Amino acid sequence: MANEKELLDEIESTKKRLRDEIKEKEKEADERLDEILSKRKMQFCPRCGRKISSRMDWAGKCLHDGCEELICSQCWSAEEKRYCKKHDKDYRKREEATQDDIKNLTLNYMEFAEYRLKKFRLDWNHEGFIKKAKISRQKKKYGEFEMVVYEKKFLSRKPKVRILVRPLTEAFQEEINSALENVDGKNEIYTNLVFIGGSASIGQKALRLANEFSNKKVSLFVMDMESGKLNFNAREALADKYSCWLDPTKMPVTFANLLKQVSESVAGKKIVYAKKFGEQFGKTEGEAADILRKSGMLEEAKGTNSFILKE
Repeated sequence: MANEKELLDEIESTKKRLRDEIKEKEKEADERLDEILSKRKMQFCPRCGRKISSRMDWAGKCLHDGCEELICSQCWSAEEKRYCKKHDKDYRKREEATQDDIKNLTLNYMEFAEYRLKKFRLDWNHEGFIKKAKISRQKKKYGEFEMVVYEKKFLSRKPKVRILVRPLTEAFQEEINSALENVDGKNEIYTNLVFIGGSASIGQKALRLANEFSNKKVSLFVMDMESGKLNFNAREALADKYSCWLDPTKMPVTFANLLKQVSESVAGKKIVYAKKFGEQFGKTEGEAADILRKSGMLEEAKGTNSFILKE
């Protein structure tokens, strides 16, 4: 038994010595790596020029293809600084070119939006038909474009729908927050916020937000001008309806068109049922009946929530 205990002690002692040797070797390897980096004149970050005393302060290589320059962790934490000074100019030129492309795409869309709204005249919002709809461009400047649909009164005009067009940049979340802050819960104005970009500039975060966004007074759209696709939450009834005004591949739908789309032929007459109409706007049957009643385009069938479309 004594010999067995001595053997186990010797084994444990050997294991401990080996662990200590491995740690020492790892320490020597770290020191050697630091020495190699220093000899390669890599002790200064090629981005910011900061002196680096440990290899742990290096975060990655310059993102330019084939470049072996190491970037310090401080610069690496800012995505726009992940290039060495030599290749930073190329990166900046590409960024400027991308911004120029987005600006041109946005300006083209601004012209399209103004032309379409004025030619076909959007005459409805989330509250129903807009009598004597008037279209006005409030702001034409790039980055601030705004069109407003008013209901013209005898001595005044009441805003009903607002269309905002913005370039898709890193500040898109701030633009969304601003739009939400400007929504008055007591006001009937509805906001459509459209971000413009190209296939390469539209990230997954923006697409995910557009496809999941839900608000009773705001619809969010991300328009890919290169592919021609308008991204939005199709599960939202109003966003789906407004999309025909904002999507260049679709024809705009006026309030009269909406009525015809849901009407059914009964005994030679076009009948609009309040329940079916309400589904288009996310309204209850009673709310929809009130909207149809106020439009002045239908005759109410007494005792029912159905209406006859006037010829």
